[in-house]
Amino acid sequence: MKNSRQGFTLVELMIVAAILAVVVVGMLKIFIFSSESAAIAADKTLALSAAQDKIEEIRNHSFDDIVADYAAGGTPGNAFTVSNLTSSGVVYIDSTNAELLIVKAVVCWEDKYGRIIGEDANLNGALDAGEDTPGEENNEIDSIASLVSMVAKR
Repeated sequence: MKNSRQGFTLVELMIVAAILAVVVVGMLKIFIFSSESAAIAADKTLALSAAQDKIEEIRNHSFDDIVADYAAGGTPGNAFTVSNLTSSGVVYIDSTNAELLIVKAVVCWEDKYGRIIGEDANLNGALDAGEDTPGEENNEIDSIASLVSMVAKR
């Protein structure tokens, strides 16, 4: 009678355990990345909503007063914040055409991991030295949460 042993050797079990460890670590990385991406998407939604609200506020403003009240450096409308976010928002107005204004609302924020999203590193609503991304200098704060609209004179 043949001696037949059914089962796995220790080497085979260790190989399977190593493969499972690699798979589990990979799955954990995917879970963490997905969780971070969802948090950034939620924050971006809040930021874009605030930018849209600011643009709508400007659109409902008297056309002749928009530049004075909202252009960078103007008060009170240039800088704004987003509720539920540590953030700063800023409005830029291009008034080169007297009949049509180009309005840009930009929001930068700090996510729950301490990373700053956008160029405003200190979230003060102003473009400070070193904040304009090298090679992409435009003398404006840039962010993934930016909206541009046009306002025509009525």
